[in-house]
Amino acid sequence: MPVVSRFSLCVRLLPLLVVMVLLAACAIGPPEPDEPTLAERADEARAQGNPERAFDLYQQAIEDSDDADEREVYRLRMADLHLDENRPGPARDLLGASPTEGVSELVKDLQTVIRARLELERGEPGEAVDLIEQRVPGEPGAQPRLLDVYAQALRALGRGLDSAEARTEAEELLVRPEDIRRNREQLWEALQETPMQGLRDVMPPAPDTHGGWIELAYLVRTYRLDPEQLQDVVEQWADRYPDHPALERLAGEAITRYREEAQPAHRVAVLLPLSGPLAEAGRAVRDGMLAAHFTDDNGGTRPQIWFTDVGEDGEDPWSAYLDAVQSGAELVIGPLSRDAVEELARDRRLPVPVLALNALHPDIEPPPNLYRFGLLPEDEARAAALHAARNGLRHAVVLVPVGDWGRRVRDAFTDAFEENGGVVLEDDSYLSDERDFAGPLRRLLDLDASEERARRLSRTIGRSVESEPRRRQDVDLVFLGAFHQQARLIRPQLRFHHGIGLPIMATSHVYTGNPEDIDRDTDGLIFFDMPWMLGNNTDLGPTRSELARYWQDGLERQARLYAMGMDAYRLMPMLAVLRSNPTETLDGATGTLNVDRSGQIQRGLIPARFSGGRVQPVRPNERPTD
Repeated sequence: MPVVSRFSLCVRLLPLLVVMVLLAACAIGPPEPDEPTLAERADEARAQGNPERAFDLYQQAIEDSDDADEREVYRLRMADLHLDENRPGPARDLLGASPTEGVSELVKDLQTVIRARLELERGEPGEAVDLIEQRVPGEPGAQPRLLDVYAQALRALGRGLDSAEARTEAEELLVRPEDIRRNREQLWEALQETPMQGLRDVMPPAPDTHGGWIELAYLVRTYRLDPEQLQDVVEQWADRYPDHPALERLAGEAITRYREEAQPAHRVAVLLPLSGPLAEAGRAVRDGMLAAHFTDDNGGTRPQIWFTDVGEDGEDPWSAYLDAVQSGAELVIGPLSRDAVEELARDRRLPVPVLALNALHPDIEPPPNLYRFGLLPEDEARAAALHAARNGLRHAVVLVPVGDWGRRVRDAFTDAFEENGGVVLEDDSYLSDERDFAGPLRRLLDLDASEERARRLSRTIGRSVESEPRRRQDVDLVFLGAFHQQARLIRPQLRFHHGIGLPIMATSHVYTGNPEDIDRDTDGLIFFDMPWMLGNNTDLGPTRSELARYWQDGLERQARLYAMGMDAYRLMPMLAVLRSNPTETLDGATGTLNVDRSGQIQRGLIPARFSGGRVQPVRPNERPTD
């Protein structure tokens, strides 16, 4: 083709080429989104677990911002992150530097988040709840944090249902998948910690998302020992809640976990002292296990159980354990005495799991296959400390008997109370056979110091001085380690020595279980006991009144050990599940049971009060009074 013709063709095609280039430009698509801001990048770094990067970006955002309110928001986010990193000091400093006047509602909401978190850090969940309830629902930019901290505080107060409801509300405000996942997990844990009676009380729930969570938790905990039936009821639940967020992961994980971990033993050996000085206690545990066994709803799948005497006239515990293993036991329950448990634990390999019915000395490292379940007074002392701390009582004095038992409950109360923000101002002890407790009571309440001050004044001015001893005013409560006979003497003597108005908390040992033993000398005293002793076990197998038809004499003396036997039976198929999921609980006759990573079964107990010659329940967040 001639050159001129080719040139003419190009000229004629030029408009078409221009159009094609323009079309190609249009086909590139919309412009890329704006770069995230420094604050958004800081939030993302925080969500991804990179706190130092987040701190740097927040600081840059503060320096780059010309808006005073924006700078306060970024500083408060930094304070929030400091609390995530267990650094309350810098968080407190940032909050203290944040102005309270002339700031936006968003800044006020975020200040409330920090104040509430600092109250949680101090062990004051009730204060945290009060702070947040003054601000919710709050500004959109603060709502997720307000609800998250609110849910934490409610859970710390033992209000699992309310905590779960707050998290259900929070989910609608969350955007990041990791925040949604964490919120759901904590919602589920709060429901797992809620006593079954609490779930029963709201069944059937409202047919909304929150009601779906409650119903799922109730079904899972009701049918978890029968994975096939559990799968059926969860599938029926899914039909009623086809779009529920738990369907994404948690419902399926629950079925899988129980299918894999809830493996009931078919052959169980029980080592108990059925002769010697502990024979009565051993028989009570045995009879409690048999009562649970013969009322077990699983009928044909009930395990085969046999009992071996490891009392004075029986086998030694280690030989009995080896015999049980050789006889095909898949689980061994017992022994009962602490010495026997320590004999089994010390330098031993345990090829078959053991559910021992007592604790170990703290210096003994438990073997991996050794679970420990006991009616420990330490559990009750810790329950008293937690109840006091949750209700804003911060300064305690402690009175216990001389000896090992007294030291154990004193140390357990003190450690738990101080871990939750309390202070034990003073402790003292008494001899168990005393009837006059004036000495230790006067020392605890500083009445002796008050009288000494009056004597010094009298010597100084050279004449007698009329004075009324005054007790110390910084005490919020008295924790008492005592049995029934001592408690009914100490309680009126405390009032006589100017202790009127001071709440007294004690372990279950102040209550014999026999209503006829209650008198007005113990009125107002709060103690912590198992559901079975307080009549709260109607759904947990045979009640005390039912068993009394067969074992009246034994029940009067060893009632708590019957309950222990029933719970030892119930724990058998749940040990692995509870150990691998420390937030999971089992509602038992002896309390709400969970297993820590070391295999120790811990008991959540019920507070009760003597009132007018009767025992009355105490609400978990009811502030104790004299």
